[in-house]
Order: sequence, then structure tokens, then C-alpha cells
Amino acid sequence: MNGPELNLTEIGWTPEFEQAAQEVRLGAPGLTLQPGRVAGVGRNTATLWTQDGPQESVFAGTLRQADVTPVVGDWVLAEAVPDAPLRVHAVLPRRTQLARAVQSGMQLLSANVDVVLVMTAPDGDIDEARLSRYLEAVRAGGARAALLLNKVDLTRRPEAVLAQLRALDPAVPVLPLRAKEGEGVAEVRALIGPGETAALIGSSGMGKSTLTNALLGREVAQTGEVGATREGRHTTTARTLYRLPGGGVLVDNPGLRDIEVWRDDAAAGFEDIEALAADCRFRKCTHGSEPGCAVQRAVSRGQLSEERVEAYRAAQGFATERQKPRRRK
Repeated sequence: MNGPELNLTEIGWTPEFEQAAQEVRLGAPGLTLQPGRVAGVGRNTATLWTQDGPQESVFAGTLRQADVTPVVGDWVLAEAVPDAPLRVHAVLPRRTQLARAVQSGMQLLSANVDVVLVMTAPDGDIDEARLSRYLEAVRAGGARAALLLNKVDLTRRPEAVLAQLRALDPAVPVLPLRAKEGEGVAEVRALIGPGETAALIGSSGMGKSTLTNALLGREVAQTGEVGATREGRHTTTARTLYRLPGGGVLVDNPGLRDIEVWRDDAAAGFEDIEALAADCRFRKCTHGSEPGCAVQRAVSRGQLSEERVEAYRAAQGFATERQKPRRRK
């Protein structure tokens, strides 16, 4: 942080969060609760960005009893305690979340993210099925996505690789990038609006820390040397929140080898399609090429977009045309 005071609007505070905070305060008379954004999390502690700058905090017993664990990007309400860290009493409702499925259930990676920047590179990292899972996880959490092709100079066919990435989802922007040289960084920055939060994810060694430093205009994230294979080395070991010049926030995540999509309620947000599906000829219709599909009939009539149906099918776990295994000739 550059100074003791911080404009919360620049790091994502909105009227909706203020309204939620007021409701919490009404239910906690006698407590003076101030907002803070979680920039780092320990076992029962968190570093908060508050209007007075960064401060350390501990979790109140009621928060631990409720089994609510703040994550990076969360907005919380905390009480000032004399000669002690702030005491976090509540986590405000999350607008969006970035999560993945793990053996024990759901692992929440970060919260209140507006755009997720999925970074890949042409040096053996491009796996269409894995990248599709990244995009699906972003959609499931409510954020928008962008694909970044870093180290674009490592391929002799950059346009072909970019076209390959665009085919994964035509609605997702795809940007070529040479983060180390600064090429394409301004275009990435333009994806992050004032007060918005971006999360940077992808495999280890793709150059996420290099891009973080380029976006911030200073060296804050450690970067690894490039080996003989021209592959970077993993350097980020914990989720870190950074303030962007001009407003906005960036979450730099450790490398993710892969991601399994967490589906809490696959039908949420697709109530219109669910209603149409009740008229399909087959009870287990996947709304692809089956005869008598009421959903596809609505698409042919212009009542429903193909993109929306594909998003619904992805949320349900149905294979799309791009994801179906190809038959061997």
C-alpha cells in the first residue's frame, strides 16, 4: 500500500456491499463494524484492506462456530479492539466465486472476482479439454473469462493457435501476449474496469507472475528463470491480492495443474430451459441432437440462443460437440 488511507471503491466496494453491511450491523447492536477486504488468509487470521490501510485480524468465535472461512477477495465486517488485531464477525454475501471440486467437496479459491484471466502458452500447455474446464468453472462462479496466450513467439503458427483457443468459446476474448517484453499488457489491463477484480489462473510456469509485475508496473511477484526447455518455473505459492494502478485489484493464484468444476445447482439461472425441457420427447434428453427435443426446437424458432443452450449443457455435464471424443478412422 502506498499510504495509510484507502479508497474502498477502488478495490471493489459497491452500494450492494454497503447495503449488506447495514443489514449485518442492524443485527449486531453494540458493535462498531467496519468493512475490509481479505488480502491474505492464515489459519484463524486474515490480512484486511480497510479504509485505514492494511490491518491484521482474527476470526471471532461466532464466525468459527458458523464454519464460515473467509477467502482472498471476500468482504468482511470487523470490530476494532484496543491494542489487538481486528476481530472479524461476518463475511458479506459473495457476488461471484472461483471454486473447484475436490475430494472433500468444494474448495473456494477466491471471491468477488469480475474477470478471470486464464493464461496458457504454446509450449505444450494447450489442452482443449482442460481449458474448457477452466472456462466452465469461471461461468459456474458467475464471473466473465478471458484467455491469454502468453509466449506467443514460441509458435510459428500463432494465428492457428489463437483460432484454436477462440473455438473453445466464441464469446470469450483471446489475447496474444509476450508478458516479459510487455507486448499485449495494455490490452489485458483494458479488460479490468475501475474498481473491478481480476484473477489470474493457469498452469505453473506460464508467466503469471511476470504479467502481474507488468500490470503493476513494479516488481512485486517473484518470477522464475526460464530453463533450457524455455519453460518458466513455478514461483507463486499463495493467493495474493494486489492493487492495480488507476483502480482495480488483481489476484495472482498459484499454478493449477487442472480444475474439476464444482456444480452446486446446475439448473440455477437456467429456469427457462428447464421449463422447455419438460416437453422433450425423451426423459433423459441432453438437448443435443435427439429427436423431439423441445429445447432445440426453441433454438430453431429463435426463442433461445445456441450459446445459452451450450452453457446449460456444460453446466449439466453434457458433452458439447467440441468435447465429444472423436471417432478413430
